[in-house]
Amino acid sequence: MSTEAGIGVMDTKLGMMSYFETDGTVVPMTVVGFREGNIVTQVKTSATDDYDDVQVGYRRVRDKKLTKPELGHLGKAGVIPMRHLQEFRLQSVEEFETGQKLAVEEIFKEGDLVDVSGTTIGKRFQG
Repeated sequence: MSTEAGIGVMDTKLGMMSYFETDGTVVPMTVVGFREGNIVTQVKTSATDDYDDVQVGYRRVRDKKLTKPELGHLGKAGVIPMRHLQEFRLQSVEEFETGQKLAVEEIFKEGDLVDVSGTTIGKRFQG
């Protein structure tokens, strides 16, 4: 098990479920889905940008939902229009190239620790 930070991926929460262990304890689990996306849209190196970074796009969107600068950036990379773009700083970016699709099976192994962050719907005072 490695504690070194690696590339990140974006996904969508599909729901919750319960897992029952053999001794009867209940373990809550979150089900996540990886929709179309998690494509490398830009690779920054320390030679050009003073740091190593990989930008990942997630969730395909229609062209009219993006601005012209966003469409130009993604068009230059040669990838489909993406709704969410996120940058992940890494120690080394040699194994990544623009347009590469990140497969979840290659990134995560059984027993890996992950950091999860999310955005709520934001219902204000409704509960």
